[in-house]
Amino acid sequence: MTAPRIRSLRRGVGAVGVLLLSTSVLAACGGSSEGGDRVAGKAPESLVMDLRNDVDTFDPFLTAADQGAVQMYEALYDTPVRRDLKTGEYVPAMATDWDVTTTKISMTFRDGLKCSDGSDLTATDIANSMKRLADPKTGSIYTGRLFGAGGVKQVVADDAANTVSIEVNEPHSDLLDSMSTAFVICPKGLADTEALATQPQGSGPYKVTSLKRGDTYVLEAWDSPALEDPDSVPGKITFRVITNDATRANLFETGDTDIAGILGRDSQRLEGKHEPIRGKAFEADSLTFNQRPEAPMSDERLRRVVAQAIDAGAYTKAASFGVGEPAATVVTPNMDCYTESNGKLGLKFDEDRAKADLAAAGYGPGGKKLTLRLLGYDVQNSGPDYVADALRKIGIEVKVTNGTQAQAGAIVYGDEGDWDIIVFPFLSAAPHPYPLVTKMSSNLGEGGSYNFGRTRNADFDRYAALATSSLGDERCEHWAKAEGALLEQTNLVPLLWPIANYFADGLTFEATYRAIDLRTIRAVE
Repeated sequence: MTAPRIRSLRRGVGAVGVLLLSTSVLAACGGSSEGGDRVAGKAPESLVMDLRNDVDTFDPFLTAADQGAVQMYEALYDTPVRRDLKTGEYVPAMATDWDVTTTKISMTFRDGLKCSDGSDLTATDIANSMKRLADPKTGSIYTGRLFGAGGVKQVVADDAANTVSIEVNEPHSDLLDSMSTAFVICPKGLADTEALATQPQGSGPYKVTSLKRGDTYVLEAWDSPALEDPDSVPGKITFRVITNDATRANLFETGDTDIAGILGRDSQRLEGKHEPIRGKAFEADSLTFNQRPEAPMSDERLRRVVAQAIDAGAYTKAASFGVGEPAATVVTPNMDCYTESNGKLGLKFDEDRAKADLAAAGYGPGGKKLTLRLLGYDVQNSGPDYVADALRKIGIEVKVTNGTQAQAGAIVYGDEGDWDIIVFPFLSAAPHPYPLVTKMSSNLGEGGSYNFGRTRNADFDRYAALATSSLGDERCEHWAKAEGALLEQTNLVPLLWPIANYFADGLTFEATYRAIDLRTIRAVE
């Protein structure tokens, strides 16, 4: 076993050294400590990781947050705090300590913080980044989720004390968690936000040394002062954009990839020889309806028909080839305020009942014709086909529009309402239920434009407002009732708990559905 080299020397490797180092990694067949740069319990010196899709923008406030972007931000941008995925506790990152209530968070930051270009990063700089995120004019879909319904009252920085405080207008009980996803953009990025889309200006532990959009990104660690231990992250990461599951699996099998995330059927052939690390999503993919007054799904009777026609287990098999798990609640077991008993509130699969209820509503054979527009997208595999076939079986005509996830999003978030049903990916970076507010309520969050289905549920609005004003057990009691209100009125139907299987022989780490915690990657025996 080779002893670890000094980190500062590793980061000064020239072009020839980098080539030789990459060759040794690939020859190590995915991370064996015999490859020369792997020491058990230590972060590897370099690795290759394949992204499931490309980075849409290097502006973390304006991203659609697909996997490639989220994983890239994990490397290039830091946050005030981080959530330990193993314990669920919040731990220091750029901030060393904090004091938080439902309306205000005050944070003390580390001394000597810098941007990845070497420039100083002051408390005022951090506050300016937060102000841009909080400004509705920025157009970020994360503003409401991070700062709540009332928005930000003020952001105050004190460079002498190295503190930043953020006060919101209305109670928001998840302010601390918000700081775990509030990526800090450095001053150069704030000065030219148009250029930021293609040129990252990061505060994180990595900087880009080579960039080819849609293909390959090479990142190197730079001894960020925000890291207590500079050796806690791999020295070099090569991200490659590989959009096809089968190709990522093949590259892993041949040793050309150290870490590959697999979503579908190709996971099965790898699981026979390799133990996956499961990255579980926060929130379940759920059948969601266009409830605009003129749309057929504004009728709760018809939503109930559709709910009873779809089997969560069958959908999960079709959409994820069994990698994911069937869901009965939209709040998943790995989230705050998960309430297992809520799984009994929604309607269960019952094809005969669905047919009878359709007829009772005056539709189907012998009645009025009902035609529904179903949106599907690429990573759902044959899930949309299953939903369409299940509805046709009970007498509903279905028109299917398939495309990319971005295309589906553009349709549902558009004002035209040219859709009726979609299995929507509610998955979020937040391990708590508040993101539901920004999708299912016109009275809270970013507002009606993001309530894409125009859901109207007074009980949900009421209990969600109480939850954001509460802490501890009381908060979770209100969230349980809020979720229950959505299930009882069939505003959504949970179907699939998305899970990504990460394959990485010789390495261990913590992961969510969309990102690996780079600070936890370690070599194993």
